Amino acid sequence: SILRVDHKELQHSNLLAWLFDPKGTHNLGDHFIKEFLKLYYKEFGYKDLSSSKTRLSVFDFVELDLSDLEIKREYQSIDLLLLSRQSKLCVVIENKVRAQVSDGQLRRYRELIEREYSTYDHRVYMLLALDGQSIPDEELEHYLSISYVSIRKIIEKVLQSQTLAVGRNTRFVLEQYLQTLRSLMNENQEIEKLAAQLYEKYRPAFDLVYKYAPVYQTGRVPHHLQDL
Repeated sequence: SILRVDHKELQHSNLLAWLFDPKGTHNLGDHFIKEFLKLYYKEFGYKDLSSSKTRLSVFDFVELDLSDLEIKREYQSIDLLLLSRQSKLCVVIENKVRAQVSDGQLRRYRELIEREYSTYDHRVYMLLALDGQSIPDEELEHYLSISYVSIRKIIEKVLQSQTLAVGRNTRFVLEQYLQTLRSLMNENQEIEKLAAQLYEKYRPAFDLVYKYAPVYQTGRVPHHLQDL
């Protein structure tokens, strides 16, 4: 927030790439990426990951060794491309914080992966969005839509874990990022409480601001004012 990059997809993708990297300095190994991929099974009723060659059940997935996971950033404009050669796993993540998916964008990425990584038995396509964007009808059978709420929940579980050895620096980063996500999703209770107190104290002023504020410039009502 201080650097004014809390709304920028590039910075969010960079941090997620760090968390997904089994060799990352967070020293959590492949825990975060496996927890993230488990969402695929949960959303699809634990249906096997399938392709033309093999099927990957959730039980087999848990045993996968993702220590060789390679993470590519902005490969052919794909936000995050996760590759494990030994597990023949390829994961495409299109990340949207404020922007919307453009026409044909998801299809282009999928067709690119089908051409260049056809030897990978398991190819997973995900749309990660702050507000849980809908997937175009023609790509519904290929892509899974995931909200940042899931990222928030995984981080919360990591911080609350009694078995993971979360270092001090890693804990600090995760706590700060968690607060950033809560703010972006309007889930920061401290800010909401403060906003309510300020509104009660300066109600006439806020009513005047609300009446004449240039809402037309942003197309949306400023945070909290609508609810209050």
